[in-house]
Amino acid sequence: MNRTNNYKLILLAFFIAVSTALASENLTVHFMDVGQGDAELLQFNGKNVLIDGSTRDMGSRVECYLKEQGVSSLNLLVATHPHEDHIGGLLTVLKDFPIWQVLDSGQEHTSQTFETYLNLIDQKNIPFATAERGQTIDLDPALDIEVLSPPTTHFTEDALNQNSVVLKVTYENVSFLFMGDAGTDAENSLLASEYNLDADVLKVGHHGSSSGSSLAFLNAVTPTVGIIEVGSGNDYGHPTSKTLTSLKSTGSAIYRTALDGNIVVTTDGEGITVITGRSSCSDSSPAIASSQPTTAVTSSSGGPFVASSKSDKYHYPSCASAKRIKSSNLITFATAAEARAAGYSPCSKCNPP
Repeated sequence: MNRTNNYKLILLAFFIAVSTALASENLTVHFMDVGQGDAELLQFNGKNVLIDGSTRDMGSRVECYLKEQGVSSLNLLVATHPHEDHIGGLLTVLKDFPIWQVLDSGQEHTSQTFETYLNLIDQKNIPFATAERGQTIDLDPALDIEVLSPPTTHFTEDALNQNSVVLKVTYENVSFLFMGDAGTDAENSLLASEYNLDADVLKVGHHGSSSGSSLAFLNAVTPTVGIIEVGSGNDYGHPTSKTLTSLKSTGSAIYRTALDGNIVVTTDGEGITVITGRSSCSDSSPAIASSQPTTAVTSSSGGPFVASSKSDKYHYPSCASAKRIKSSNLITFATAAEARAAGYSPCSKCNPP
Protein backbone atom coordinates (compact mmCIF):
# COMPACT_ATOMS: atom_id res chain seq x y z
CA MET A 1 0.00 0.00 0.00
CA ASN A 2 1.42 3.39 -0.92
CA ARG A 3 1.86 6.35 1.43
CA THR A 4 -1.15 8.22 0.00
CA ASN A 5 -3.47 5.33 0.75
CA ASN A 6 -1.98 5.04 4.22
CA TYR A 7 -2.82 8.69 4.93
CA LYS A 8 -6.35 8.23 3.58
CA LEU A 9 -6.87 5.28 5.91
CA ILE A 10 -5.53 7.29 8.85
CA LEU A 11 -7.97 10.10 8.08
CA LEU A 12 -10.83 7.64 7.68
CA ALA A 13 -10.04 6.04 11.03
CA PHE A 14 -9.88 9.48 12.62
CA PHE A 15 -13.29 10.56 11.39
CA ILE A 16 -14.92 7.19 12.08
CA ALA A 17 -13.69 7.45 15.67
CA VAL A 18 -15.02 10.99 16.00
CA SER A 19 -18.36 10.10 14.40
CA THR A 20 -18.77 7.15 16.76
CA ALA A 21 -18.19 9.42 19.74
CA LEU A 22 -20.70 11.96 18.45
CA ALA A 23 -23.34 9.29 17.93
CA SER A 24 -23.41 8.56 21.66
CA GLU A 25 -24.32 10.88 24.49
CA ASN A 26 -20.68 11.70 25.08
CA LEU A 27 -19.37 15.22 25.35
CA THR A 28 -16.92 15.85 22.52
CA VAL A 29 -14.63 18.89 22.43
CA HIS A 30 -12.66 19.73 19.29
CA PHE A 31 -9.57 21.93 19.57
CA MET A 32 -9.09 22.97 15.96
CA ASP A 33 -5.81 23.18 14.09
CA VAL A 34 -6.16 26.82 13.01
CA GLY A 35 -2.66 28.24 13.20
CA GLN A 36 -1.78 30.93 15.74
CA GLY A 37 -5.29 31.31 17.08
CA ASP A 38 -8.01 29.61 19.12
CA ALA A 39 -11.13 27.77 17.97
CA GLU A 40 -12.96 25.12 19.99
CA LEU A 41 -16.16 23.25 19.17
CA LEU A 42 -18.22 21.58 21.91
CA GLN A 43 -20.82 18.99 20.88
CA PHE A 44 -23.31 17.33 23.18
CA ASN A 45 -26.73 15.79 22.63
CA GLY A 46 -27.22 17.51 19.27
CA LYS A 47 -26.11 20.91 20.52
CA ASN A 48 -23.11 22.87 19.28
CA VAL A 49 -21.01 25.59 20.92
CA LEU A 50 -18.15 27.41 19.20
CA ILE A 51 -15.58 29.20 21.33
CA ASP A 52 -13.53 31.64 19.22
CA GLY A 53 -12.70 31.32 15.53
CA SER A 54 -8.99 32.13 15.02
CA THR A 55 -7.91 34.68 12.41
CA ARG A 56 -9.75 36.02 9.35
CA ASP A 57 -7.70 33.88 6.99
CA MET A 58 -8.70 30.79 8.99
CA GLY A 59 -12.43 31.48 8.71
CA SER A 60 -12.88 29.11 5.78
CA ARG A 61 -11.01 26.35 7.61
CA VAL A 62 -13.16 26.79 10.72
CA GLU A 63 -16.30 26.69 8.55
CA CYS A 64 -15.06 23.58 6.72
CA TYR A 65 -14.34 21.81 9.99
CA LEU A 66 -17.75 22.68 11.45
CA LYS A 67 -19.46 21.24 8.37
CA GLU A 68 -17.35 18.08 8.58
CA GLN A 69 -18.67 17.58 12.12
CA GLY A 70 -22.25 17.91 10.93
CA VAL A 71 -22.77 21.41 12.33
CA SER A 72 -25.53 23.34 10.56
CA SER A 73 -26.22 25.88 13.33
CA LEU A 74 -24.71 27.00 16.61
CA ASN A 75 -26.60 27.09 19.88
CA LEU A 76 -23.95 29.41 21.30
CA LEU A 77 -20.98 31.36 19.96
CA VAL A 78 -18.46 32.59 22.55
CA ALA A 79 -15.95 35.33 21.73
CA THR A 80 -13.47 35.19 24.61
CA HIS A 81 -12.01 38.60 23.72
CA PRO A 82 -11.76 40.86 20.65
CA HIS A 83 -8.23 40.15 19.41
CA GLU A 84 -8.11 39.20 15.74
CA ASP A 85 -6.65 35.73 16.38
CA HIS A 86 -9.82 34.86 18.29
CA ILE A 87 -12.64 36.64 16.46
CA GLY A 88 -11.30 37.06 12.91
CA GLY A 89 -12.59 33.70 11.68
CA LEU A 90 -15.92 34.31 13.38
CA LEU A 91 -16.81 36.75 10.59
CA THR A 92 -17.15 33.83 8.18
CA VAL A 93 -19.11 31.81 10.72
CA LEU A 94 -21.47 34.69 11.49
CA LYS A 95 -22.19 35.16 7.79
CA ASP A 96 -22.86 31.51 6.99
CA PHE A 97 -24.38 29.80 10.07
CA PRO A 98 -27.58 30.40 12.01
CA ILE A 99 -26.53 31.35 15.56
CA TRP A 100 -28.91 31.41 18.50
CA GLN A 101 -26.82 33.37 21.01
CA VAL A 102 -23.51 35.25 21.29
CA LEU A 103 -21.60 35.52 24.58
CA ASP A 104 -18.95 38.26 24.53
CA SER A 105 -16.29 39.46 26.97
CA GLY A 106 -17.68 42.99 26.96
CA GLN A 107 -14.30 44.41 25.94
CA GLU A 108 -14.25 46.89 23.09
CA HIS A 109 -11.58 47.18 20.43
CA THR A 110 -10.86 49.76 17.73
CA SER A 111 -10.08 47.23 14.99
CA GLN A 112 -12.11 46.90 11.79
CA THR A 113 -12.46 43.18 12.53
CA PHE A 114 -14.22 43.95 15.81
CA GLU A 115 -16.50 46.52 14.15
CA THR A 116 -17.46 44.02 11.43
CA TYR A 117 -18.09 41.35 14.08
CA LEU A 118 -20.52 43.63 15.94
CA ASN A 119 -22.22 44.74 12.72
CA LEU A 120 -22.86 41.15 11.63
CA ILE A 121 -24.39 40.30 15.00
CA ASP A 122 -26.61 43.36 14.73
CA GLN A 123 -27.59 42.71 11.10
CA LYS A 124 -28.61 39.13 11.85
CA ASN A 125 -30.38 40.19 15.05
CA ILE A 126 -28.55 37.59 17.14
CA PRO A 127 -29.18 37.79 20.90
CA PHE A 128 -26.03 39.21 22.52
CA ALA A 129 -24.94 38.87 26.15
CA THR A 130 -21.90 40.08 28.06
CA ALA A 131 -20.08 37.50 30.19
CA GLU A 132 -19.65 38.02 33.91
CA ARG A 133 -18.38 35.80 36.70
CA GLY A 134 -21.14 33.73 38.28
CA GLN A 135 -23.27 33.27 35.18
CA THR A 136 -24.38 29.80 34.16
CA ILE A 137 -25.27 28.71 30.64
CA ASP A 138 -28.36 26.55 30.20
CA LEU A 139 -27.32 24.47 27.20
CA ASP A 140 -28.40 21.01 28.41
CA PRO A 141 -29.56 19.69 31.83
CA ALA A 142 -26.68 17.18 31.84
CA LEU A 143 -23.99 19.85 31.42
CA ASP A 144 -22.81 22.44 33.92
CA ILE A 145 -21.36 25.48 32.14
CA GLU A 146 -20.06 28.27 34.38
CA VAL A 147 -18.56 31.65 33.57
CA LEU A 148 -15.60 32.03 35.94
CA SER A 149 -14.18 35.24 34.45
CA PRO A 150 -14.13 38.17 33.79
CA PRO A 151 -14.97 39.41 37.29
CA THR A 152 -17.48 42.18 37.89
CA THR A 153 -14.69 44.73 38.20
CA HIS A 154 -12.65 44.34 35.04
CA PHE A 155 -8.86 44.37 34.91
CA THR A 156 -7.34 47.58 33.59
CA GLU A 157 -3.84 46.33 32.69
CA ASP A 158 -3.62 44.19 29.54
CA ALA A 159 -7.40 44.44 29.67
CA LEU A 160 -8.35 42.57 26.50
CA ASN A 161 -6.43 39.44 27.46
CA GLN A 162 -6.97 39.50 31.22
CA ASN A 163 -10.72 39.98 30.82
CA SER A 164 -11.05 36.95 28.55
CA VAL A 165 -14.14 34.84 29.04
CA VAL A 166 -13.14 31.81 31.10
CA LEU A 167 -15.55 28.86 31.03
CA LYS A 168 -15.70 25.67 33.06
CA VAL A 169 -17.73 22.88 31.48
CA THR A 170 -18.53 19.80 33.57
CA TYR A 171 -20.15 16.57 32.43
CA GLU A 172 -20.71 14.28 35.39
CA ASN A 173 -17.20 13.66 36.80
CA VAL A 174 -15.15 15.26 34.01
CA SER A 175 -14.42 18.98 33.65
CA PHE A 176 -12.91 21.23 30.99
CA LEU A 177 -11.44 24.68 31.72
CA PHE A 178 -11.19 27.13 28.81
CA MET A 179 -8.86 30.04 29.59
CA GLY A 180 -8.95 32.15 26.42
CA ASP A 181 -5.93 34.48 26.67
CA ALA A 182 -6.32 35.06 30.42
CA GLY A 183 -3.01 35.59 32.20
CA THR A 184 -1.61 35.74 35.72
CA ASP A 185 -3.88 38.56 36.97
CA ALA A 186 -6.97 36.61 35.97
CA GLU A 187 -5.50 33.41 37.40
CA ASN A 188 -4.81 35.09 40.75
CA SER A 189 -8.37 36.40 40.82
CA LEU A 190 -9.67 32.90 40.18
CA LEU A 191 -7.42 31.46 42.90
CA ALA A 192 -8.84 34.02 45.35
CA SER A 193 -12.41 33.14 44.40
CA GLU A 194 -14.41 30.30 45.89
CA TYR A 195 -14.63 28.41 42.61
CA ASN A 196 -13.41 24.84 42.28
CA LEU A 197 -10.76 25.14 39.58
CA ASP A 198 -9.97 21.43 39.40
CA ALA A 199 -10.32 20.28 35.80
CA ASP A 200 -9.33 17.23 33.81
CA VAL A 201 -8.70 19.10 30.55
CA LEU A 202 -7.16 22.56 30.46
CA LYS A 203 -7.20 24.77 27.37
CA VAL A 204 -3.97 26.52 28.29
CA GLY A 205 -4.23 30.31 28.41
CA HIS A 206 -2.70 32.62 25.80
CA HIS A 207 -1.21 29.92 23.57
CA GLY A 208 1.25 28.84 26.27
CA SER A 209 2.68 32.34 26.81
CA SER A 210 4.82 33.04 29.87
CA SER A 211 2.23 35.65 30.88
CA GLY A 212 0.03 32.91 32.34
CA SER A 213 -0.09 29.29 33.53
CA SER A 214 1.53 30.06 36.88
CA LEU A 215 2.53 27.02 38.89
CA ALA A 216 0.12 27.98 41.68
CA PHE A 217 -2.73 28.10 39.20
CA LEU A 218 -1.80 24.81 37.52
CA ASN A 219 -1.52 23.11 40.91
CA ALA A 220 -5.09 24.22 41.63
CA VAL A 221 -6.34 22.93 38.28
CA THR A 222 -4.30 19.66 38.30
CA PRO A 223 -5.07 18.91 34.64
CA THR A 224 -4.72 15.40 33.29
CA VAL A 225 -4.49 16.90 29.80
CA GLY A 226 -3.18 20.34 28.81
CA ILE A 227 -3.97 21.57 25.30
CA ILE A 228 -2.11 24.45 23.67
CA GLU A 229 -3.56 26.02 20.52
CA VAL A 230 -0.60 27.47 18.71
CA GLY A 231 0.81 28.01 15.22
CA SER A 232 3.91 26.26 13.97
CA GLY A 233 7.00 28.50 13.99
CA ASN A 234 5.07 31.47 15.37
CA ASP A 235 6.91 34.76 16.02
CA TYR A 236 5.95 34.86 19.70
CA GLY A 237 7.91 31.83 20.88
CA HIS A 238 4.72 30.12 22.03
CA PRO A 239 4.56 27.90 23.95
CA THR A 240 7.38 28.99 26.24
CA SER A 241 9.66 26.51 27.96
CA LYS A 242 8.48 27.93 31.30
CA THR A 243 4.87 26.99 30.59
CA LEU A 244 5.79 23.55 29.27
CA THR A 245 7.92 22.85 32.34
CA SER A 246 5.15 23.96 34.69
CA LEU A 247 2.59 21.78 32.91
CA LYS A 248 4.90 18.77 33.02
CA SER A 249 5.45 19.27 36.75
CA THR A 250 1.72 18.72 37.32
CA GLY A 251 1.87 15.38 35.47
CA SER A 252 -0.25 16.71 32.61
CA ALA A 253 -0.11 15.15 29.17
CA ILE A 254 0.54 18.01 26.72
CA TYR A 255 -0.93 18.36 23.24
CA ARG A 256 -0.26 21.15 20.73
CA THR A 257 -2.23 21.86 17.58
CA ALA A 258 1.00 22.82 15.80
CA LEU A 259 2.33 19.30 16.39
CA ASP A 260 -0.79 17.17 16.71
CA GLY A 261 -3.29 18.83 14.37
CA ASN A 262 -6.93 18.81 15.48
CA ILE A 263 -7.24 17.52 19.04
CA VAL A 264 -10.55 15.82 19.84
CA VAL A 265 -11.34 14.99 23.47
CA THR A 266 -14.30 12.72 24.18
CA THR A 267 -15.74 11.85 27.59
CA ASP A 268 -18.56 9.69 28.87
CA GLY A 269 -18.49 11.60 32.15
CA GLU A 270 -15.97 9.25 33.73
CA GLY A 271 -12.94 8.83 31.46
CA ILE A 272 -11.44 10.81 28.61
CA THR A 273 -10.02 9.80 25.24
CA VAL A 274 -7.85 12.00 23.04
CA ILE A 275 -7.68 11.59 19.26
CA THR A 276 -5.40 13.78 17.15
CA GLY A 277 -4.99 14.27 13.41
CA ARG A 278 -5.16 16.55 10.41
CA SER A 279 -8.47 16.77 8.58
CA SER A 280 -9.21 17.44 4.92
CA CYS A 281 -9.83 21.08 5.94
CA SER A 282 -6.18 21.54 6.89
CA ASP A 283 -3.87 22.89 4.24
CA SER A 284 -0.90 21.05 5.75
CA SER A 285 -0.04 17.48 4.92
CA PRO A 286 0.69 14.64 5.33
CA ALA A 287 -2.02 13.72 7.77
CA ILE A 288 -1.01 12.52 11.20
CA ALA A 289 -3.29 10.75 13.61
CA SER A 290 -3.08 8.81 16.81
CA SER A 291 -5.45 7.56 19.49
CA GLN A 292 -4.14 7.98 23.00
CA PRO A 293 -6.48 7.06 25.86
CA THR A 294 -5.32 9.21 28.76
CA THR A 295 -5.29 7.99 32.34
CA ALA A 296 -4.49 9.61 35.66
CA VAL A 297 -1.40 8.31 37.42
CA THR A 298 -2.13 6.89 40.84
CA SER A 299 0.25 6.56 43.75
CA SER A 300 -0.86 3.18 44.99
CA SER A 301 -1.93 -0.13 43.46
CA GLY A 302 -3.92 -1.25 46.47
CA GLY A 303 -6.94 -0.10 48.47
CA PRO A 304 -8.71 1.65 49.91
CA PHE A 305 -11.02 2.68 47.10
CA VAL A 306 -13.81 5.23 47.07
CA ALA A 307 -17.08 5.66 45.22
CA SER A 308 -20.13 7.87 45.16
CA SER A 309 -23.59 6.65 46.02
CA LYS A 310 -24.71 8.64 42.98
CA SER A 311 -22.43 6.80 40.55
CA ASP A 312 -21.47 3.24 39.59
CA LYS A 313 -17.67 3.72 39.42
CA TYR A 314 -15.00 3.23 42.08
CA HIS A 315 -11.71 5.12 42.19
CA TYR A 316 -8.36 5.50 43.86
CA PRO A 317 -8.70 8.29 46.45
CA SER A 318 -6.11 10.31 44.47
CA CYS A 319 -8.26 10.30 41.30
CA ALA A 320 -9.54 13.71 40.21
CA SER A 321 -13.06 12.26 39.99
CA ALA A 322 -12.80 10.96 43.56
CA LYS A 323 -11.84 14.40 44.83
CA ARG A 324 -15.14 15.76 43.54
CA ILE A 325 -17.35 13.31 45.42
CA LYS A 326 -19.42 15.06 48.09
CA SER A 327 -18.78 13.80 51.61
CA SER A 328 -22.47 12.94 52.00
CA ASN A 329 -22.21 10.57 49.02
CA LEU A 330 -18.78 9.07 49.80
CA ILE A 331 -18.44 5.29 50.10
CA THR A 332 -15.17 3.52 50.98
CA PHE A 333 -14.13 -0.02 50.09
CA ALA A 334 -11.14 -1.88 51.52
CA THR A 335 -10.58 -3.90 48.36
CA ALA A 336 -11.47 -3.83 44.69
CA ALA A 337 -13.34 -7.09 45.12
CA GLU A 338 -15.53 -5.46 47.75
CA ALA A 339 -16.32 -2.57 45.41
CA ARG A 340 -17.17 -4.92 42.55
CA ALA A 341 -19.35 -7.05 44.80
CA ALA A 342 -21.32 -3.91 45.66
CA GLY A 343 -22.04 -3.40 41.96
CA TYR A 344 -19.34 -0.83 41.16
CA SER A 345 -17.02 -0.99 38.15
CA PRO A 346 -13.51 0.53 37.90
CA CYS A 347 -13.06 4.13 36.82
CA SER A 348 -11.64 4.32 33.30
CA LYS A 349 -9.64 7.38 34.26
CA CYS A 350 -7.56 6.13 37.21
CA ASN A 351 -7.87 2.41 36.29
CA PRO A 352 -8.12 0.71 39.71
CA PRO A 353 -7.86 -3.12 39.66
